[in-house]
Amino acid sequence: MINVVIIDDEVNARMFLANLLEKELGAKLHLVESCSSVQEGVQAIKNNKVDLVFLDIQMPEEDGFQLMQYFDEINFEVIFVTAYDRYAIRAFECSALHYLLKPLDPEKVGQAITRFQKTREHKQAILEKFDVFTDYLDNKRSKERIVFNTPTGFEVVVLKDILYVEAAGNYCQFYFQNKTKKLVTSSMKAIEECLPEKDFCRVHNSYIINLNEVRSFINADKEVKLRDGTLVKVSERKLAYFKNRISEMA
Repeated sequence: MINVVIIDDEVNARMFLANLLEKELGAKLHLVESCSSVQEGVQAIKNNKVDLVFLDIQMPEEDGFQLMQYFDEINFEVIFVTAYDRYAIRAFECSALHYLLKPLDPEKVGQAITRFQKTREHKQAILEKFDVFTDYLDNKRSKERIVFNTPTGFEVVVLKDILYVEAAGNYCQFYFQNKTKKLVTSSMKAIEECLPEKDFCRVHNSYIINLNEVRSFINADKEVKLRDGTLVKVSERKLAYFKNRISEMA
């Protein structure tokens, strides 16, 4: 079963897409809700288990891109549906699974569904391998490294080598002391829960830093300077917590 939410301010567009999906998926389709605005979509996603969102971009009040701002963790796939091709680059920067142009071509919709199904199967296969490898590390009582899923498999990350972690759409980017970086398919929330609290601190919705790499803090800009010179923003909400964590290390 694929749990789907459609978000589009045009009722005819929602009905047309729903009909296409029903023909393509049949009994596999569960249309959770058909929404006319970003706010309706946010509530539908938060109140239900959703696998796939078909999201219009140009809508009154809030555009489709703003939907992502309402979630700390994106655990559903997004296919953008729009009459304009100029948003394609931004859509894929948001880790969109696909980008469909109106008027919708049934064949293109079918291709998008196929891509979703393959992506879900691939993620499940990776998770199974990940569980086996994690069990192995747990048995070895390894406290110096951790395993994360990547788009192509999994990555063993040495904790002391991490400078900071940055949110990247549905995924996250690790930045290391040796100036390399690695994209992982875990959410910021999942990463925050995995990293040891004594060494790492979430200073912003989009950033987790290695406290051992902090060299200074700039009050005026609310930015942390790391060992390599990188400046990381600290949110107002996290500021007191961050300063308290630093004082504990002194």
